[in-house]
Amino acid sequence: MLGLAPGATAWADAESDAALQLDQSIQVLKDEALQFNRDAQLVEEEFSYPPQTRVDVYVSVETAALLMRTISVSIDGSTPVNFDYSDFDARALLKSRGMQRIGRFNVSKGSHKLHAEYVGQYADAKDGEPELADRIDTVFDKTLLPATLELIVGKANRGGKPILRLKEWRPAP
Repeated sequence: MLGLAPGATAWADAESDAALQLDQSIQVLKDEALQFNRDAQLVEEEFSYPPQTRVDVYVSVETAALLMRTISVSIDGSTPVNFDYSDFDARALLKSRGMQRIGRFNVSKGSHKLHAEYVGQYADAKDGEPELADRIDTVFDKTLLPATLELIVGKANRGGKPILRLKEWRPAP
């Protein structure tokens, strides 16, 4: 059996310690780079969409088993922001009962026209059944505070087809 000389063992341990320290230093640099990137993105968002002009538009689905296919939103006739749902995305939105941000816009203080439309279908729809769709044209008032708008896909009345309605979220005074 061959043995390592005592100096060789010490050298291997020192090399292992140096490699571990280098690995830890690299990990710290990676973490700092990720944090810097997050901070830079926040600054860019704040610069691109300052609070006094920012409008966030979200969608939520209150109609059980309705799978969204597409949604389109525009403000004051601007180019529409479109979102096409995969089956996974549509089911996740339904399951979570959450909201999904569709777009972020810059608008001035005052009244603005919002146009939105969606297309969807019930999860248990048979082949050939028509898709469900609705649109909304409404007005909202923008103040100097950031605005949050929620487009809710819900039932109009008992047995009616799902409709879009708008909810304006206001910050507490």
